[in-house]
Amino acid sequence: MPPTVVFYQSSPQHLYGGQWDMIRYFQHYDPARLSPVILAPGPGPFVEQVRGLGLPVTIFPLPPELARTGGALLSGSVWDRIRQAARLLPWSLRLARWLRQSQAQVLYANNRRAVLTLGLAAHLARVPLFWHIKQDLDRGWMDKLAMRLMTRAGACSRDVQQAFARRHPRFAHRIDYVPNGIPLALFSQPGPDLREALGIPARAPVVGLVGSLTPRKGVDLFVDAARGLAPRFPQAHFLVAGDAPRAYVDFKTTLLAQAQPLIQAGRFHVLGWVADMPAYYRTLDILALPSRVEGFGLAVIEAAAAGVPAVRSASGGHTETTLEGETGFVVPVDDVDALTHGLGQLLADEPLRRRMGRAAQRYALTHFGLERFVDALTRALLATAM
Repeated sequence: MPPTVVFYQSSPQHLYGGQWDMIRYFQHYDPARLSPVILAPGPGPFVEQVRGLGLPVTIFPLPPELARTGGALLSGSVWDRIRQAARLLPWSLRLARWLRQSQAQVLYANNRRAVLTLGLAAHLARVPLFWHIKQDLDRGWMDKLAMRLMTRAGACSRDVQQAFARRHPRFAHRIDYVPNGIPLALFSQPGPDLREALGIPARAPVVGLVGSLTPRKGVDLFVDAARGLAPRFPQAHFLVAGDAPRAYVDFKTTLLAQAQPLIQAGRFHVLGWVADMPAYYRTLDILALPSRVEGFGLAVIEAAAAGVPAVRSASGGHTETTLEGETGFVVPVDDVDALTHGLGQLLADEPLRRRMGRAAQRYALTHFGLERFVDALTRALLATAM
């Protein structure tokens, strides 16, 4: 009988890279090795996707006091924290009872907040807790607490694994490497793009960004770079695939105001969430990923599989996703001048970006198949169950 692994997804209302990682995992896991059960605090597109795969889903709502987004949750007073802890205790007791009834042998936490939320229940139920680490951000005491609550962890890149091992050497032996992978054929096969639908000429160079409209993804840096590049490259277009979570609506409003002249000129396109991402990547000549915080940078590999070079920041995962000067450029974090320069180099030199695009595609097709991610995560979860 394969072990039952309960997968907790703390943000079922979104379909970002982390959610798609899990959906792809569920599409390709080996049922002879483990039996997944999905646990979520509420309904949403993620829950709909996994239910469509025929997997069992349990909705276990958080108390309203704990259901806010991370920043709002942590910004309160000491008294707010005391109230939150008081709400967490009875919820944890109920969840521990459910974990025992479900005969869970591993509890998967999709991020740091999930570890802190689930930790007490996991210990009460005596169920090993696995933390899937997907960011290189240092959260100080929260990371220290999460390290003590988890049984094992899996880092999505060598950069993230090494960063956490340096900061928490006592727990380094518990942090596995769970490399990301993608369904390569989905992104590398030829097909239609979005140029005609967006009114972009066939020969116009296109620079695009993929990600949530948040400061973490550096979307403001991309807007600044586009404004600086537009006069020098009057044929260039700039695309953004993604939208703002509710907590960042004001940030999105500011971005759109700054980009308004380019939007009115028909050269800056904010598409929201794009259903056909392979078509989006086929539209691009260059990908920008100026994230201030990252764990891997899955968009870089998806774009690379489509033959698109990237200019990305030196945040987590850059040593794996981008071969400097060969498949793209790596620039310092939060450096809009370096970002603008890197994008300008590729915009000015079509043979260079085509050569880098071919190299990026070879690199992606050789190193980032989905099967390696599925196998590595399965092995890490089984090790946690032992």
